[in-house]
Amino acid sequence: MRHHYEHPQARENRVNRHKAIHEMFYVNPKFQAALQGRTIIVFDDVMTSGATLNEIARILKDNGVHQVINWVLLRTLHQR
Repeated sequence: MRHHYEHPQARENRVNRHKAIHEMFYVNPKFQAALQGRTIIVFDDVMTSGATLNEIARILKDNGVHQVINWVLLRTLHQR
């Protein structure tokens, strides 16, 4: 699950995106047991900085997931 952003992230730089996304996601406790030892695939339509996918993977692994695979449809150009 995800807490909602306080403001849009689209124009933020990489450092600010990583700060804003920290602790944004969480696992509902009633699903923690089902995640233990699993491989989870996360789909994202567009990856900009990778902050969202990294944070989701961190939260899932902190909650017992063995492996997280990220699939992305589009990747934005390198940000400065």
